[in-house]
Amino acid sequence: MSQPRNVIGGHIISTTIALIIWSIFGKSLFIIGLVLAIVLIIMTFTKTVHPPAAANALVSINSQAGWGFLTSIVIGTLLLVFISMIYNNLFQTRQYPKHWL
Repeated sequence: MSQPRNVIGGHIISTTIALIIWSIFGKSLFIIGLVLAIVLIIMTFTKTVHPPAAANALVSINSQAGWGFLTSIVIGTLLLVFISMIYNNLFQTRQYPKHWL
């Protein structure tokens, strides 16, 4: 669940879906629960399940961050994967990523 497809895809999908639903319906407890369910279902169908990515949906709705939040998520996620590749491949006993797709 921590391969690049899951990390990058999960974060981008969950944040995008949450921002779309929040911009249409606003913030309420029902919407937060609905967004989490939708995000988990979409991540399952796209095979990009990454549990920490579901937290992006909560953060983006609770903080009412707006679409600028998506930019920081994309940049942060790409940096996370890049740094993980460098660090984990310094050791002969580790290999990251095991697969990209």
